[in-house]
Amino acid sequence: MQNIKDDLYTLVDEIIIELKKNDLPPIPENFRFYFDKLLESKNDDLRQQIVSISSRFDEKLHNGFEYERSLNQGTKAVKLILKQGSNVYKNTALLKKIIQTKKDSVNANTNPETFVEVTSSVEQVLDRFLISLEKHSTAIKELYGTVANSIKNAKDSSIYNASLGVFNKNYFITLLAKERESCISSSYESSLISLSLSTKTIVPENKKTHAQLIRDMAEILTNALRRSDSIAYYGDGIFLILLRHTNDELAEIAAERFHRLISESIFLEHEADSKNKFILMGIVQLESCLSAEEIIEQSVEAMHSSASTDVSD
Repeated sequence: MQNIKDDLYTLVDEIIIELKKNDLPPIPENFRFYFDKLLESKNDDLRQQIVSISSRFDEKLHNGFEYERSLNQGTKAVKLILKQGSNVYKNTALLKKIIQTKKDSVNANTNPETFVEVTSSVEQVLDRFLISLEKHSTAIKELYGTVANSIKNAKDSSIYNASLGVFNKNYFITLLAKERESCISSSYESSLISLSLSTKTIVPENKKTHAQLIRDMAEILTNALRRSDSIAYYGDGIFLILLRHTNDELAEIAAERFHRLISESIFLEHEADSKNKFILMGIVQLESCLSAEEIIEQSVEAMHSSASTDVSD
């Protein structure tokens, strides 16, 4: 354990040197970026030791993810309770109809008094049960409405796309705006990549296939990112990737790596040495004169332009 502590202190010294050399403030975001960057240059054993005692995500952010997952699970549970209550109510009403049918049949007999008395007694019990069940059903519906509103409010302020395991669009815009301000104040470069699959790769009527491709891409890209990078789902099959402390040249290298990973995982018959025309990408730098929304629009436009270029080629 002492050896790894010594290595970590050495790594910290190297990080401080890099921050001073690049005239960057020693804030957690910058420190974490150079921690990851310099760690990549270390030997495998050291990297594995450090990863084993560190967390993949910031604890607060991770807890936020888990909280939203719990909300999603909670609403599913409430729906099941409501469904079960509804089924009980329907089955009980059906049972009442059956008893009424039997009662009518007994009334048609010459000496039905005993049977009528029994069925009437059962019917009274069922009436009381239905009244009670209606009250419970109303209470469950009101409870579900309360929970549904709470979940909606949580989702409105959420940061997480639960189905894909990435940031949602609104929170990503906040992250992008903050990174833009950091680039201006600290004079460094960051890049934004827009990425999607061409619609030619997807059969329009097969929505299930489309949804699966989106999930596959989310998993591939998430696993390929550095800890300092951020990814979000923009919608319409488009992913946004924020590469912090990354200039044009490094962003191009990262884009080629994403392209290769997607090609190898999704397009199994694709030739590794050729460019896959079905993977669309747009790369832009975070410019001080543009808002976060405008930077995203510029990146998406660049992505669509790359599709047009591939077609003309």
